[in-house]
Amino acid sequence: MRNILLVLFFFFIVTLLNAYPGGVSGYTKKTNTSGCSCHTSTITSTVLVSIQGPSTLQPSQVGDYTVTVSGGAGTAVGVDIAASGGTLKTSDGNLKVLNNELTQPNKKTFSGGQYVFKYKFTAPATAGKVTLFATACSKKSQWNFAPNFDVTVQTVSALGEEIISANSFQLYQNFPNPFNPSTIISYRLSVSSKVSLTVFDILGNEVATLVNEEKQPGIYEVSFNPQSATNGRQLTSGVYFYQLKAGSFAQGRKMILSK
Repeated sequence: MRNILLVLFFFFIVTLLNAYPGGVSGYTKKTNTSGCSCHTSTITSTVLVSIQGPSTLQPSQVGDYTVTVSGGAGTAVGVDIAASGGTLKTSDGNLKVLNNELTQPNKKTFSGGQYVFKYKFTAPATAGKVTLFATACSKKSQWNFAPNFDVTVQTVSALGEEIISANSFQLYQNFPNPFNPSTIISYRLSVSSKVSLTVFDILGNEVATLVNEEKQPGIYEVSFNPQSATNGRQLTSGVYFYQLKAGSFAQGRKMILSK
């Protein structure tokens, strides 16, 4: 009996280790705090993992999200993505569904010092808060958790009440960031306003006007693709700034184009 148990244990360990290139599930903070313990028990602080996407969704709304992995060797990149509610779906062939979580079908390697996993998240049908989790490795012995990402699920009426009570404007950080080839810029208006949303290079030269019109109160999303939004002008990799003006309100943020 003991020999049988040893064989089964050995088979389990071999299967677990061999399964890594094809992805794993159950290794995020949703289910445990040991992370990629099958690789090493120690977190690698130089490996940076981040989740980006909309922080607010309506019930059953689908949002585009990313997990970005950077730092470390970048020679065998893997990820495990989980959610406390809602549904996770793949955006391309770089992820697969495993036990209601997302993981890589095969190991990845860095491009430009990072790897970006893209996926879709469908919010639950009821209002509330949902948490997105991620654990990723740069190679077998280098891994880290992503900071948990909270998504507030609100009805349209609740969003309207939030805007009115806030009595302010808001320009959100674009996502993904860094980006290539495109990114989403979101902003919020509390009252009807003449709105302009403009992109500048690091020298202050205007490279694109994304919005220049009267807008009603609400939350808006604008897609910025450097090639199409700049009339074919080729933008190089680097830092750019985008600025929202609405009435007397003005706010700017930084974004990075990575080619």
